[in-house]
Amino acid sequence: MINYIRKLSIIILLALPFYLLLRRPWRRKQAGEWALGAFFLFNLGLLALALEGEYADPALMLRRALSRIDTGEGINLVPLRTIRGFFRDFQPELFMVNIVGNIVMFFPWGFGMALLWEKNRKTKRILLYSLALPLFIETAQLFVGRNVDVDDLILNFAGGCLGAGSFNLAFSGRQSALQGPAGRTAENDEM
Repeated sequence: MINYIRKLSIIILLALPFYLLLRRPWRRKQAGEWALGAFFLFNLGLLALALEGEYADPALMLRRALSRIDTGEGINLVPLRTIRGFFRDFQPELFMVNIVGNIVMFFPWGFGMALLWEKNRKTKRILLYSLALPLFIETAQLFVGRNVDVDDLILNFAGGCLGAGSFNLAFSGRQSALQGPAGRTAENDEM
């Protein structure tokens, strides 16, 4: 787990100067600008870690992905198979990375989406966005030679929903002084 945190930190630190140069958050007046920066940098790091793999000519990557679909190599579409295995053959380090890590890494995704954009506090949007990013990642991993697992999708989805749910619990009942980076409200951006 420490290795993943170290890699994520390095990616964020490498991207930070580019973000600061391009966005210049100190010049912007919106309240959520620094939170937007943290959200962007974290998700950039998350994507970089999740999409590590074997890159090649796009046509070759497509052929490999189609071959994997035909053979089922490195693909688990049986819900809870992998999760049960980590509980059955409990090893603390593997459990932390594969179960807890898959939930915790997507907690900021759900929390940030709700924090930064008021329209994303609706249940329908929380569910949609909590599913969309993990689904994109699992699909992309098919092309870069990484294992594709429906249980990762389930855990990532749970992490996103827990993040958004935590935001809603923390800020429910309060008139939000937190407005997104564009200062827009849910009434302006109905789904």
